[in-house]
Amino acid sequence: MVKNIIFDIGGVLAEPKSGHWFITANFWNIVDKTLVDEEVLKMSLKKYLYLQTQEPKTEKDEHEMFSKYYYNVLKDINYPNTSIDIANKLADDCVYNDDKFIFFDDDKPILEELSKQYNLYIISNGWPSSFRVLKNKGIDKYFRDILISSMFATTKEEKLFDIFIEKYKEVNPSESLYIDDRRHILQKAKEYGFNLLLMDRHRKYSESDFKTINNMNDILEVLE
Repeated sequence: MVKNIIFDIGGVLAEPKSGHWFITANFWNIVDKTLVDEEVLKMSLKKYLYLQTQEPKTEKDEHEMFSKYYYNVLKDINYPNTSIDIANKLADDCVYNDDKFIFFDDDKPILEELSKQYNLYIISNGWPSSFRVLKNKGIDKYFRDILISSMFATTKEEKLFDIFIEKYKEVNPSESLYIDDRRHILQKAKEYGFNLLLMDRHRKYSESDFKTINNMNDILEVLE
């Protein structure tokens, strides 16, 4: 019997407004698109994605981290106007712009319904600004707790599930449903004995070893 439901954020509850988490909503208002090869940019963004190893505990820490990140990326792609000022503006948009997240329309009504019957949690790879965005969007109120990876200097791929289980000894994985949009994370969660659902909102996967859902309403059907 399921008593607890644990959600990832990105790909499950929200997606980036721009379609890319690090090419932010106002990225091309700050960077001259005519001076950038977008595919080279995406490769560099991935190349310098050391962020999961960083440990920001405040939004100020997070801003400093992203400012360095964007500066390194712009230097790497030989952007002609690279400066700390541009990197800071990109970091501002990444950290302080709540609209970088688009929450799905089915989130609130289904979370409202689920929260009446189940204990809801979030486990997410992310940074401190996630707490502010979830609060400002009226999402955080449905959850008993929200674990964000950088606050514990680890990730779901590493020890974040261990931390969750240690913190909530009353939460039995066999009585818990974990929902993520990435199969390798579900594979990790499987090691702990969680019941699993793969969220595939955009139908990316033609096949999967995990039971797949396409929206929040599907969760209700699975739980019937």
